[in-house]
Amino acid sequence: MSPSPRAPGTLRRQLLLLLLLPLAMVWLFSAIAVYWFADSFAQLAYDRALFDTTLDISGQVRVNEGAVQVDLPRAALNMIENDEFDRVFYAVSGPRGEFVAGHRGLPLPPADAAIGVSIGKPILYDADFRGALVRVAALYTVPQGAADKTPVLVQVAETVNKRNLLSREILVGTLALELLLIGLAALVVWRGVKGGLRPLDALSEEIRNRSHRDLSPLSETQAPGEVRPLIHAMNDLLSRLSVALSAQARFIADAAHQLRTPLAGIRTQTELALRELDQAAQTGSSPDHVRRTLAQLDGATERTTHLVNQLLSLARAEPDAMQSRRVARVDLAALARETAAAWVPRAVAREIDLGFEVTAPGSVPVEGDALMLGELLANLLDNAVRYTPRGGRVTVCVAAEDGAARLSVEDDGPGIPEAERERVFERFHRVLGSGEDGAGLGLAIVREIAEAHGARVSLGAGAGDAGTRIQVTFPLTAA
Repeated sequence: MSPSPRAPGTLRRQLLLLLLLPLAMVWLFSAIAVYWFADSFAQLAYDRALFDTTLDISGQVRVNEGAVQVDLPRAALNMIENDEFDRVFYAVSGPRGEFVAGHRGLPLPPADAAIGVSIGKPILYDADFRGALVRVAALYTVPQGAADKTPVLVQVAETVNKRNLLSREILVGTLALELLLIGLAALVVWRGVKGGLRPLDALSEEIRNRSHRDLSPLSETQAPGEVRPLIHAMNDLLSRLSVALSAQARFIADAAHQLRTPLAGIRTQTELALRELDQAAQTGSSPDHVRRTLAQLDGATERTTHLVNQLLSLARAEPDAMQSRRVARVDLAALARETAAAWVPRAVAREIDLGFEVTAPGSVPVEGDALMLGELLANLLDNAVRYTPRGGRVTVCVAAEDGAARLSVEDDGPGIPEAERERVFERFHRVLGSGEDGAGLGLAIVREIAEAHGARVSLGAGAGDAGTRIQVTFPLTAA
């Protein structure tokens, strides 16, 4: 057993997800971008301050009698080294790399920083010193009094606590403001979605409060343009449902009317037979007239049974009932041959020549329900045999040509006037003056079954412009 598909959420939830999820993604990407910019800004600001300190120290470097000296007052050193958040280190190295002043062991600049090219230019890099991550600003400079213009190296390093703190403060402050703005945007989105779906809520409430008998169209005047196609489709469905219910009500009323007459006749005949039977018993007379009454009663019962069967056939031919039937490939020629053979005894009883012809070689395959197709042909034969006079002829023909399968029933009876040929397919319509009893349902059943199978029904005169020929054209299925 396959798992049932997961039911989608409400439209409101889907819209909120579609709108709020991008906002959350924007906030996430914004956080990454803000962190990068905040870190870059903090690095740039403190790098400048660190290099300014390096310039200040390099300005105090002198060469006196060939020896490099740093004339840095103690107050200046205390200002450099006393920092609330970070530790600051400095070092001055001579032309040959010898230590002159400051803190020993500061990591040297990267090897790719050429001395000749880097004189007077800041060199900034990260390093580890005394177990801590430090940012180092280095400067190769030629001190005052240097005879050979050989540069010395001045370095200033500090830990990165202030940088990280500034980055976090910028990030937290910016993201808090963005989060507030996104929260306000989410509130606006939620209220907008709620307001936008208000017409659907009103439509749902209107339908919920309606009576099941109220099939009047829904109003489209206050609905937005996006909702109007839905309302239009619902109104179309309500209209078709109203037509179907009206047709059903008319069918029930017509069926009740048609059944009332034969049932009343059966009751009358039964009461008459009982009275005549009582009279015959009292007088001792012959019961022949009772037999005649019972024969009439039997005929009325047969006609009523035929009517009920036709009503059931018409109900089975309704589109909703046909949708639940199993469609299979049917050999129309074989089906017509079997159905026509079943009608031979009735045709013989009426002295009618019932013939069968197949003008297609092999089978004539169509898609459909074999039981209902047999019902279609049975109604055509019932109509033909019923209205063809004694000694007449009825022919069933099956043909296949031009990509279509054709089933026709032709008789040489009185025919149907041209003005009546379209109306005979209406329910309970009968041609006046035919002299035969009938409910007027046979051809209505034929049309219903044909349309359910995608077929067309046509009615015309028979051979020699006499009698009636009814043809049903089906789409031909590939063998």
